[in-house]
Amino acid sequence: MTGPIQSELEKPFFESIPEKTGIPFKVEYRTIDAIGFKDNRQLALMKDGVFDMVSLRFLQNSEEEPSILGVDPPGLNANYQTARKIAAAYAPVLDENLQRRFGVKLLGIWPFGPQVLFCNQAINQLSDLKGHKVRIGSTILAPLIESIGAIPVVIPFDEVANALALKITDCAITSRISGYSAKWPAHTTHVYPIATQMGLNGIAIRLGIWNNLGATQQQRLSDAVNTYIANVWSYSEQLDIQASDCIHGKDNCALGVKYKLVSSPVANDDIHFMRDFALTKSLPTWAERCDQLSPDCSAQWKKIVEPILAQTKQP
Repeated sequence: MTGPIQSELEKPFFESIPEKTGIPFKVEYRTIDAIGFKDNRQLALMKDGVFDMVSLRFLQNSEEEPSILGVDPPGLNANYQTARKIAAAYAPVLDENLQRRFGVKLLGIWPFGPQVLFCNQAINQLSDLKGHKVRIGSTILAPLIESIGAIPVVIPFDEVANALALKITDCAITSRISGYSAKWPAHTTHVYPIATQMGLNGIAIRLGIWNNLGATQQQRLSDAVNTYIANVWSYSEQLDIQASDCIHGKDNCALGVKYKLVSSPVANDDIHFMRDFALTKSLPTWAERCDQLSPDCSAQWKKIVEPILAQTKQP
């Protein structure tokens, strides 16, 4: 993980845990790429005791634990408000599943931000992507891209800028701040700001470590994580706005380099398409996989999440 969330919040948070909680942890903070592991192996590595506490990538680890995709399936979360409500309501289910299958406790859920489209061509609506290659970070997003007639291409994040420069892909999906930090705007001309996902992730600790803590220590750690999580939700939303200002070359750009990418308003038909895709394609496919591991998986999701969606207004 790179970018302001990692450097300004995540790294300082992990390194300050002993001071903030009084728990005598010895913290060695290291990014997954720096030690040569793939981020889709985080749960397996925690189960094997390789890591004690991680910033857990939900999308990448959803193959190992399908239920975590239920908090952010492609097309469902259109904004921060909806995503935060779903995350808070569904977190206890994810925690229970992670504890049972991997010996991992989920302490909280946080967002990268809306996962939007950076393109080297004009995009006024999703149908403009037909026939074009779109970079995705996981095969989970492939059905969504295929449903609009585009060609999904899985490319690791650190290779995307070069792929855009060489026209290996026409568009690529990530959050605005991640794309800006990785200099994607230097190789693209347009942004289509529809949220394909909200980039939700978690903070998790090995259950063995958690259970060895006293009740007071557990509460202090939970309090520290909750404060951190609240800060990330707020900071992520601020960064999304700031990155947008810089991507589009506005005078109030405060992050550094200004670009001049063009952004079109999201078409109402595309907003409806996303929600419809989530409910009729993403979720049924996900439910089938998740119910194979936990027979009541999709039933739990419907009970918890459907009332939140019913309260969510769309254009």
